[in-house]
Amino acid sequence: MGSKDDSSRKILKSTWLWVTVAGVVILFGVFYFIGSYTAKSELNGKKVKLEELVKKIEEREVFLGELKNKTENQTIEVADIQEELQEMEKEKNEALTIIDNKSRAEGEMKELQKQVETSHKELTNLTDEIRAKKAELAAVKGEIIEKKQEPKVLPAGFFTVGKDLPAGRYKVVAQSGFGNFFVNSGSKVNIILGDAEIGVIEYVFYADEGDEIESTLSAKFIPVE
Repeated sequence: MGSKDDSSRKILKSTWLWVTVAGVVILFGVFYFIGSYTAKSELNGKKVKLEELVKKIEEREVFLGELKNKTENQTIEVADIQEELQEMEKEKNEALTIIDNKSRAEGEMKELQKQVETSHKELTNLTDEIRAKKAELAAVKGEIIEKKQEPKVLPAGFFTVGKDLPAGRYKVVAQSGFGNFFVNSGSKVNIILGDAEIGVIEYVFYADEGDEIESTLSAKFIPVE
């Protein structure tokens, strides 16, 4: 009896031992499977996150490249605009210089015009003085001073002073040949003009407003002082 019980106990202990060992092995297997699955899941999750991160990095690099190109283009545009602004500034300065020079030239021109006007007045006054002195000298010497007015040429015929000839003092000269020359029917002037032997070559008289001139020849009327 005693021997069987001992054998049974040994077998039971051995069985429990193997069962325990098997359980431990199974438990380790379960833990390993769980750990392996968890590690794999975690690895796959990290892999997914890594791929997403790589994709995002690539997208950012593309965006950065586009931004860089855009920045370079904008830099070129800014440089072009700056160059245009410099050119416009240069043109503006040139225009201002031209305007300034024009204003100075206009000022100088006005000053010159004033000087010319002053000189002209002085010259006119001087000319008048010279003419007056010449007239005085001519009066003393008995000479006749011709004016700068254009002579008036009248053909043979009858004429009225103030209508056909302006009033004034004239030296009348025959254009060709000789003939009679009368003023107011001979009461004022009665001469033979153009022949020194029987008349005169030239004659000075005052033609007053309304005087009637009668001439049988063409004559030139020269205004005199």
